Amino acid sequence: MESDVDLDAVERWFVQRGVPQAIFHYNASEDVLTRMVPYLVLVFLMGSLAGFGDRFTGWAQFGVAAGALAILAALALIVNRIRGRRPFALPNDIDVIEIVAFLLGAPLIALLFSDDRGSLWWKLLLVNLALLVVGYLVTTYGAVPMFRWGVREVGVQLRGIVVLLARGLPLLLLFATFLFLNAEMWQVAHDLTPPLFALVIVLVLVPAVLFVALRSPAEIANLHTFHSWGEVDAICQTTDAPLPVRAVAPDGPVDVVPLDRGERRNLTLLMIIAQVVQMLMVAVVIGGFFVGFGLLSVREETILQWTEITAGDFDPLARVRLFGSDIVVTWELFAVSGFIAAISALQFAVSQISDELYREQFYESLEGEIRQVLAVRARYLEPLVASITD
Repeated sequence: MESDVDLDAVERWFVQRGVPQAIFHYNASEDVLTRMVPYLVLVFLMGSLAGFGDRFTGWAQFGVAAGALAILAALALIVNRIRGRRPFALPNDIDVIEIVAFLLGAPLIALLFSDDRGSLWWKLLLVNLALLVVGYLVTTYGAVPMFRWGVREVGVQLRGIVVLLARGLPLLLLFATFLFLNAEMWQVAHDLTPPLFALVIVLVLVPAVLFVALRSPAEIANLHTFHSWGEVDAICQTTDAPLPVRAVAPDGPVDVVPLDRGERRNLTLLMIIAQVVQMLMVAVVIGGFFVGFGLLSVREETILQWTEITAGDFDPLARVRLFGSDIVVTWELFAVSGFIAAISALQFAVSQISDELYREQFYESLEGEIRQVLAVRARYLEPLVASITD
């Protein structure tokens, strides 16, 4: 049994890698809500803004804000006194009383000071409840460190993205240019409001996410297989995980603890986030190209003809003089470019299944990262499992 493994340090490593579900006996009160403390405190203190309104003006409003903050501080002091903590200590564990105080802070201020006492308090209660749920979901699966990890991976793989784009860009641009220089496309863009446009983009990208999500469970199961502890140790040494290096690995097969549902979801999200970040980068490159191409190639007269807008109703976002010509920036230009960028991102996601270059440049690297996490998990759980079975 490896008694010298620093379990706390390894658990912090899991959190930093965006896989907190790998923590042994991961639970809400000890692992999730405690990491939410800075977020909860910030939202709680922002509840003092619920006292702002038309009921008070000038210095009176300043006094209300100060009084509201003092009331929230007093509420926090009462909770700390009940829980036996120092007066202004941050909670080291979260229980029902802290959750109730978080939910009721802003509604209490609204009841005391707001000019809309009848409805504002329960609206703020619902807002706080929604913020609690969102914060819990983001924290329980380590979404923020997971996204940071995905961005760092793209930085490492930037050269591979350039190579892949250079290979597939000519055919993609040939198709996309015909789509871009199409009157019907611009008419559709003109008729779309920003919310509808966002919904269309989401509908285009959903299949790409489903491709990854449906394939991930089987691939994670394949990666969670090790032939010996020597193989596990060799993989762990390629990471920065705080694990001691042992001279001799135990004999016998590696009896890995099966992944539970939360761990499988966490690893699937890690794979999805990594590839979504790559897709977004491809979309930004393609979208930026067509924005520049449209600014130079699509004139104002053409836009009026394609969108059937009259000259009197034409209201561009900006107008710039360049080389003796007017360059107009329009909503339609961004909408058409964004739609083509989304289609390009979808094509990029599909290529991960059929394009060997993609798998060589990206997916094998991603699989290596997942396998590192699983190897560290095996070493981390080894002393814990041994202590339970003894």
